[in-house]
Amino acid sequence: MNLLKITRSAIGLCAAMVLLLGCEKEEYPSVELFTWKAKVDVTAKATLSTNIESSGGAAGSEGSAKVVDNDFSTKFLINPYSSNFYMQLSFAAPQQVASYTLTSGNDSPGRDPKDWKFSGSLDGTTWVDLDTKTGETFSGRNMTKTYNFKNKVLYKFYRISISAVGSGSLFQLSEWRLIEVPEEQQ
Repeated sequence: MNLLKITRSAIGLCAAMVLLLGCEKEEYPSVELFTWKAKVDVTAKATLSTNIESSGGAAGSEGSAKVVDNDFSTKFLINPYSSNFYMQLSFAAPQQVASYTLTSGNDSPGRDPKDWKFSGSLDGTTWVDLDTKTGETFSGRNMTKTYNFKNKVLYKFYRISISAVGSGSLFQLSEWRLIEVPEEQQ
């Protein structure tokens, strides 16, 4: 009986060894399993510039760098606000942006953007208006609103020109994000 158990174990072990050693790894061609494209926040790929800066500078506690830091607890504040104010994102490679978000600041609604144009450019000189808003309001503080539009062109530069705030002489915004949207999802 013992001899039979040992023989069976030996045969089982030999069979396992043959299978393990006798099987070679089969090579398969590399294939993309997912061919669809997704909406992607591309803000971090860009360099921000503004024509009006916070009194503390871009890196200051309420400087322009705060508007693209992906942190809703910080904000960009300028005083005084001017109706020719814009923020611009410049990309090394063109992006097909067809959506953006704005997040209101933490305090006074009068400082929120009210009227603006969102534009794209191939060269940073000639601009095409992609979206225009007037009379916009934010119903809460640190509230994010998404704006979608159709855009089949890949631009290297995107700009938001804010021509009016709710009221007063200050501007604030917690976040500005750009979303790349594949043509088939617009």
